[in-house]
Amino acid sequence: MALAGNMISDAYSGNPSIINYMIFLTSFSFLSLFYLIPATIKESFSFHPLLMVLVDAINMILWLCGAIALPAFLHVHSCNNHVRLPGR
Repeated sequence: MALAGNMISDAYSGNPSIINYMIFLTSFSFLSLFYLIPATIKESFSFHPLLMVLVDAINMILWLCGAIALPAFLHVHSCNNHVRLPGR
């Protein structure tokens, strides 16, 4: 969150949408942890048992999308791509 926030503060002409999405992901995850941690410790804080699974599944799907989109945006190459590796 700090690295993405630093990128946003250093930007002069706006941010790529993936950076804003990653900030949203970290904020959403922090907010969901305010529910998930107490609900895990004491069952009376949980509204419904499946709600915890649903919130965790939403977090997983959103982070998977971000983990795919960020390297695609940064044009991260494969380790087997010998054309882009220096010294080969």
